[in-house]
Amino acid sequence: MHRASFAVAACITAVVTAAAHPASADGARTSSLSWLRMPGGESCIATQALARSVEERLGRRVFVSAAEADVSVEGRIEKHGAGWHSVITIRDGKGTLLGTRELDRPDGACSAMNEPLALVIAVMIDPEAKLTTSSSPPPLPPPAAPAAPAPLPAPAPAVPAPAADAAPKPPTKEPWRFQGDAVGTITSGVAPAVDAGGSIAGTLFLPNGVPIGLRGYGSLFLPTKATQDNASASFDLFYLGSAICPTLRRPAATLMLCFGGHLGVLRSHPETQGRGIDDKTEIVWNGVSEGRVTIPLFAPLALTGGLSAVLPLLRPTFGYTRSDATGTRADLHKVSSFAVAADAGIGFFFP
Repeated sequence: MHRASFAVAACITAVVTAAAHPASADGARTSSLSWLRMPGGESCIATQALARSVEERLGRRVFVSAAEADVSVEGRIEKHGAGWHSVITIRDGKGTLLGTRELDRPDGACSAMNEPLALVIAVMIDPEAKLTTSSSPPPLPPPAAPAAPAPLPAPAPAVPAPAADAAPKPPTKEPWRFQGDAVGTITSGVAPAVDAGGSIAGTLFLPNGVPIGLRGYGSLFLPTKATQDNASASFDLFYLGSAICPTLRRPAATLMLCFGGHLGVLRSHPETQGRGIDDKTEIVWNGVSEGRVTIPLFAPLALTGGLSAVLPLLRPTFGYTRSDATGTRADLHKVSSFAVAADAGIGFFFP
C-alpha cells in the first residue's frame, strides 16, 4: 500500500513540477544537492547514495558543484512519531524558490523512503526526463515479472530478490556526532558572590546508537569582590571541566545527565593595603552533576542550557587581619560547602 501511495505522489509531483519548471532546451539540467539527516535520522539514506540513485533514474550525470548548477535541491529527513517526514525544495540559480515537496511515511524503516525520495528529486530536477523514464524507476518489482514468463529463469529471480531487499538494512550504523557550545554562565558558592562568565564546550557522542556523550569545557568568570571589616579584595575564577553524559536523543530535543568535575584556580588581589589580606592563587576542585537540554533550531544551530549541582572537594580560605586591638586573623572569603551553576547559549551540531 505504501509503495502504491508513493507512486501516486510521484506522479502528482511530475505533473506539478512539469507545469512549474519548464525543462531546459537540451533536457540536461544540472543541479547541486544539499541533504541533511536530522537527529534520529542517521539510518536514512546518505547524500552520496541519494545522488547516485537520482542519477540512475535520469540516466546521466546530474549533480555538480553549486557554482556550476542550473538549480539547487535542498532536502532534509527526520523522525516523525513512528514514521518519517521529508521536505525537499528546489531553487533556480538566483535563489528563487521554484517548488517544495513533502513526503511522509507513517511507520517502517527509513530505507522505505529511498525510492520515493530519489524519484521525486529526479522529477523536480528534470521533469521531461522523468516523464520519459517513469515506467522504469518506480516499478522495481517489474524486473522480476519479466523473468517470470521464462520457464527456467522464473525461480532464479525469486531467490535474489529477498537478498536485494535485505542488502539495504545492514548499513544502518550511526556516525560519531559532535556538538559545540558557546554559552553564558553563572556560578554561586565558589567565588565571593554570584559570578557571571562565559564557557566554551564540546560534546562527542559515541556512534552506533550508544547513548553516551563525552563532554569537556572551559569557563572564565568576571572578577568579584569580598569585603569584611573595611578590608576588601577582588577574586578571579577559572576552571576546566569534563563529564560523562548518558544521553536521550529525540528529534525535538537532546537530554543529558552529566557526571564529572571542575579543576581550576581562584586568585585573590588585595585592594586594601596594610590589612594582611592574602594575595595568592588556590586550586579549585569540584565534583559536578549536571542536567542539560539541547533543542535544534535549524542545521547546524541549536539552543542549549544546563543546571549544575557543585560539591567543592577543596575549600580554600583567604584571610585578612582584623582592625580591632586584637589584630587576629579572620576569613575574608572561604569557598562554600555547596555551590550551583547554570548556563544557556547556542549549540552547533555535526552532522
